[in-house]
Amino acid sequence: MVSDISRLMRTYHYATGLAVEWYEDGAPVQSLPFGSVSAGVLLGGGTKLFALPPQEGEALLAQYIGTPYRERFICLRLNERELLLAGPLLSEPMTETALLRMIRGSALPIRLRPALAEYYASLTVADDNKYYYLGKLLETLCRGIGPAAQDARVPPADEGIRKSYFENTYGYRMKQFQHPPYALEQEICRLIANGDQEHSAKILAEINAAPRALLAADPVRSLKNSLIASCTFMTRAAISGGVPPDEAFTLSDAFIQRMEACATLEQLFPFEGEMIGEFTSRVNQVCSARYSQTVRQAMTYIENHLSEPLCLEEIAEHVYLNPHYLSGLFKKETGESLFSYIQRKRVEESKSFIRYSKSTFAEIAAFYQFCSQSHFVEVFKKYEHMTPGAYRNQYR
Repeated sequence: MVSDISRLMRTYHYATGLAVEWYEDGAPVQSLPFGSVSAGVLLGGGTKLFALPPQEGEALLAQYIGTPYRERFICLRLNERELLLAGPLLSEPMTETALLRMIRGSALPIRLRPALAEYYASLTVADDNKYYYLGKLLETLCRGIGPAAQDARVPPADEGIRKSYFENTYGYRMKQFQHPPYALEQEICRLIANGDQEHSAKILAEINAAPRALLAADPVRSLKNSLIASCTFMTRAAISGGVPPDEAFTLSDAFIQRMEACATLEQLFPFEGEMIGEFTSRVNQVCSARYSQTVRQAMTYIENHLSEPLCLEEIAEHVYLNPHYLSGLFKKETGESLFSYIQRKRVEESKSFIRYSKSTFAEIAAFYQFCSQSHFVEVFKKYEHMTPGAYRNQYR
């Protein structure tokens, strides 16, 4: 059987270009190519193996796994002791902007940015359909291996791709749980408070790529509890974005009452997307009364590019205004200059790195485009009334 698995791994690797690893009792046996890595390994997480439970139900069914770092894997358990792990791959290319946002949102080590960029550029990109069929191919190749292969189930031809993919993925998520980085939840709160529905939804997808917590023995009750927790932090984020507390809490109550009336998982799945849409919409309604659409567009552009060089001309070009006119309009509506707004937002976001990462102050300063560490310390103290070192020490 050993030679059969090795031959299968070679066939799959050369046919798809994906790395394949073979594990027995949780220990790596063989890897193609040798020494393949993942974002978790690059970030110091050690082994790439997921702590999967024993396969339940039918044998040789691919499990589709996402990580908090936008990677996708395919896991196929051959028997109670052995499994194959194929991947990683991506659902879409990792752009420089997307990488910077991930580093910012998860407070990842800034010094690893070049290595992460090189790593993501090397990965295969596959949409949901291709991802699904890569799993089916691995299932097909494995059906001739081991005693479990005789009982392997072939999904009916009319079983929809999306349905199979989602059911398999959700089944895994309900059995496995890994806390998403707390900084990701902070990031989604910041985006909701800014009324940014598009990027809020993307961060939520990153969080949900990891398995959900098991919060009750009954899957429906467990998901309801998880959604109520999501509703709670979204409510607070909307309030911080300017939505009146009574309005935000009333909306939260309405969502929770609707959740409690649901009897199936399928009825509960859309709630998080709907909540993000509604809470960000309420924030935008408040902001519309406070700031013009042009100023809000400039704010969104700035906050999406805080770790990149920013200048007045670039921002003005994005909102189709003369730079001097935009500068005056921004100061008139917000009470602070564009330059001051950029500095303040960079300091606010840098606090996540100071608190949750081991990045040095020099690395954080360079990442957020400060000319030097001393300049970063000076600006940080201006807005936070303490030095970055004092801020970090109070959380140790």
